[in-house]
Amino acid sequence: MPKDTLDKIRPAKREKLLSEAAKLFAQRGYNQADMAELATRAGVAKGSLYNYFESKQELYLYVCRDGLERSRQAVYGGLDPGWDVYRQLEHVFTQGAAFARKHPEYLILYLNVSSAGLEPFAEKLSLEVEKYTADHLKAVLTRDIKRGLVRSDLNVNHAAFWINSLYIVFLASLVSRHFQIRMREYLEIKGRLSKKVVDEEIRRTVELIERVLAPLKRR
Repeated sequence: MPKDTLDKIRPAKREKLLSEAAKLFAQRGYNQADMAELATRAGVAKGSLYNYFESKQELYLYVCRDGLERSRQAVYGGLDPGWDVYRQLEHVFTQGAAFARKHPEYLILYLNVSSAGLEPFAEKLSLEVEKYTADHLKAVLTRDIKRGLVRSDLNVNHAAFWINSLYIVFLASLVSRHFQIRMREYLEIKGRLSKKVVDEEIRRTVELIERVLAPLKRR
């Protein structure tokens, strides 16, 4: 947790500090990120950083959790819980893609937690990140099986894992050069990944999910 002093600084200054910290950790990685460089970027004295956080580790954890909350608000904030699973997935993919394109640093931080050497952070963060999405997706799938919108023989746990894995790789393809090349090769995409192209691939992805999950009478 940050120190109480973090809440006492001006909102614009706090936002600048957290934004620059997220970008620096995404660009350099945790181990190579330098607190002196962060202080310069944020326009504060290096010593001031330790007035707000006990350590670089505490700052990193806070920034990751802050990014998680921002992402959830962006993706789930406008979601209608009454929508069927396919409409919800279209919304989640679309909003997630928009957030990733606007704030790639937060998705990079998410991906970096899987890196070698960051296992202690994974122990602290990964369940916080995954549990909300897993529980939500399993609940919606279970509900829509009862409504006849999803095939009754579906293994909900495996389906939820598969869908979320598609989502993560799709978003990674918007911020990682490796995954961009991979997406272009598999989907035979020419030209840049414009919003129009991304929206079309989201439509096709959700359509594929529906073809796999829906009862035969809905296909």
